[in-house]
Amino acid sequence: MRLTSFSAKLMRWITLSSSGLLFVFSIYITLIDSQVVFLDLLVLFTPYLVGLNFILGFGYALIRSKLLFIPLMALVLWFLVLGPFLVFTTGDENKSPEDISILSYNVMEFIGNYRDRPSDIQDKILDFVSAQDADILCFQEFASTRVSREKLSSYPYNFVYSPRGDKRFAPLSIFSRYPIISSGALDFENTLNNTIYVDVLVNADTLRIYNVHLQSMRIRPGSIKRENPINLYNRLGNTIERQKKQAGQILEHSRDVAHPVVFCGDFNNTQYSKVYRILKEDKEDSFLESGNGLGNTLLFKFLPFRIDYVLVDEELEISGHQNFDIRLSDHTPIKATFRFQNP
Repeated sequence: MRLTSFSAKLMRWITLSSSGLLFVFSIYITLIDSQVVFLDLLVLFTPYLVGLNFILGFGYALIRSKLLFIPLMALVLWFLVLGPFLVFTTGDENKSPEDISILSYNVMEFIGNYRDRPSDIQDKILDFVSAQDADILCFQEFASTRVSREKLSSYPYNFVYSPRGDKRFAPLSIFSRYPIISSGALDFENTLNNTIYVDVLVNADTLRIYNVHLQSMRIRPGSIKRENPINLYNRLGNTIERQKKQAGQILEHSRDVAHPVVFCGDFNNTQYSKVYRILKEDKEDSFLESGNGLGNTLLFKFLPFRIDYVLVDEELEISGHQNFDIRLSDHTPIKATFRFQNP
């Protein structure tokens, strides 16, 4: 009897804690402007917290317990306020010649991922990219080499930007089959992370593309164990604060653009972060609209992190999204397809 009583109390504590955290996350991310580093880090694990609440709710439903309503209310709030992380869509079966495709890929300077660094990694990445036949390519952590220039020669227009003036060191680059009529960079302070942009001419329409690479977390498999916990906590808090500042800078810059805008690239944070919500604002997320599964893009052991995105203005209609399980970098590429809305 004592064990049963203890187990019941433990389950109630787990239920109240997990559901309470989900409530707190929903309120913190959407309504509170101030930064709480502890919560900013915990929200990275929102999918697991949602899963726990589903399991608890299902268990309470089986035994017909009134406690069912606690995780149920937390899940309803999560879904309505923060949105799902697991999606199943059919996409748009009616492909149009007016579709515009964009592929975003953090290629890690063509050196491979943390487990496998073959000598022909650059050829493999660029051959994969060429096979996707996207209209626009946005690379993060790019390296401009003879091989990359040759294999991307089918893209007549490009903006290969280097803050150091050395084209071989080009962390952000955009290649396009559409004419680039203007370009520029935001040049974030005191960092190699950056955002560049181009205006491309698509028939009679103009489209602004921002290639985004927000401040890196610099978390690598095994590195967390080696770093002092207090230093790690402070460093990640500072990184998230810088990401929010950079995201705000991008958003403010885009407000003066008179034509439709696309944000794509490596945001270095999840869809449950304030960073993502700053950039998403009223834009559509190609994965949530036309993707399937978890959509994770960062290879980090067993944790599914989706930190690469394509966000488009409402004037654009998303017609497709693809995630690729190709492990040639620490990120996996994404491809989105969209078109201008009919007037």
